[in-house]
Amino acid sequence: MTSYLIKVILCSGVLLIVYKIILEQDRFHSFKRFYLLMSFGLSFCIPFIKSPDFSGSGLTKNDNILVYSNFLPSQKSIEVLSTPEQPFDISKALFIVYTLITIALLIRFTLNLRAILKRAKSQKPILYKKSHIILINEDTSPHSFLNYIFINREEYNHPNFRQQILTHEYAHINQKHSFDIVFFELAQIVFWFNPFLFFYASAVKLNHEFLADDAVIKEHQDVPNYQYLLIEKATKISDSLLASQFNYSITKKRLLMMNKTKSLSKSLLRQLAIIPVLALSVSFFSSKSFSQKPTVTPKTEKEAVQTTSDGASAELLNEFNKIVSKIENETGLARYNSFTEQETERLQTIYLAMNEEQKAAQIISFKPAAPPLPRAVPSQTDFKKWHDSKIYGIWIDGKRVENSVLNNYKNTDFDNAYVSKLAKNAINYGKHYYQIDLMTKKEYEAYYNEAMNKTKKYYMFIQRPTK
Repeated sequence: MTSYLIKVILCSGVLLIVYKIILEQDRFHSFKRFYLLMSFGLSFCIPFIKSPDFSGSGLTKNDNILVYSNFLPSQKSIEVLSTPEQPFDISKALFIVYTLITIALLIRFTLNLRAILKRAKSQKPILYKKSHIILINEDTSPHSFLNYIFINREEYNHPNFRQQILTHEYAHINQKHSFDIVFFELAQIVFWFNPFLFFYASAVKLNHEFLADDAVIKEHQDVPNYQYLLIEKATKISDSLLASQFNYSITKKRLLMMNKTKSLSKSLLRQLAIIPVLALSVSFFSSKSFSQKPTVTPKTEKEAVQTTSDGASAELLNEFNKIVSKIENETGLARYNSFTEQETERLQTIYLAMNEEQKAAQIISFKPAAPPLPRAVPSQTDFKKWHDSKIYGIWIDGKRVENSVLNNYKNTDFDNAYVSKLAKNAINYGKHYYQIDLMTKKEYEAYYNEAMNKTKKYYMFIQRPTK
């Protein structure tokens, strides 16, 4: 999920930057509105797209090697020398923070929505085309939301009231701009952690103003007079975050946009330029799918295993010891996680060519993976005992849970139970004395299938050399 969200954020950022660079200064505002809504939605869809990976990564990798430093536990209860303290679960903390911030933003949105709807119902509306004019006493800039146009009562009744104001606000209503604003407000509530969302919402609102300005110019055919009106109204602001309104911060951009001429050819080139950007976004942010045909890498002469009737040759043994000696520490033990993948593969190949005597003399060994733990449904008697939190600590599918959670399950809901007894020096000793690790049917099936797929693989082991 984290990887998906990172891709969504980066993808939305790239598509927004493309809008800012290529499209924002274009005069075909309807297409820009479509692009902003479409690109934001695509940023959530592109990471789900499966695209082929031609890099070859993952195809030549030797999957016959797994590196482990411990054995799989047996089905029997074993003595545990120590039980590590449960690490701080940062994911839960982040989820709590996310939830609190989301709730706060939702409350803020609800209060704003309630306030503007309450204002709309507080006065008797004046019918204007397919909308309603609401006269208010506050000295605020004209603004609109849904089917309502809010205008200062004194300004509306003034003899010099400009009809362009109503035309502008009605354009917002007629083109359903409120739905775009509400959509991005809700998106900011749920995905507030996406830093590009604020800029998306700002770009959408600015484009709404461009669209409304075009409607005014088309109807009244008086650009200079309308520009003077914008400058006059820019000193006032609306107190509603959801409304479409006159705003000082974007007035300059609107004035400059009105003076631009439309060029169909340039606009078409800008729109076509988006296609390769979308293709690159799919390439970079989609999920990679690898070819089913593996790439076969021919072995060089050095890699070929030459064995004698008595095991590996002296040359191979020297090569084996040379690889091991490079990462031996002061105690004579090798740090297995310091081997490169190629070194691990080579060590395994040579080790399997050795005879038993040669293998016994090595501090590095390879053994086949142990079979998966057998399916073993806990008995009803044991299951009832495990409800006692003073004696038993419960883990379900690898997660620590309260013993009371067992009330939500039956013993037959689990396909494996592993019981371990805590030693006196264990961290949790005293809180409980036995640790119960349970696997649900779904978890066990996934574990079993994974283990069965690894039956032909080898584990690397490190042992202290015999003195």
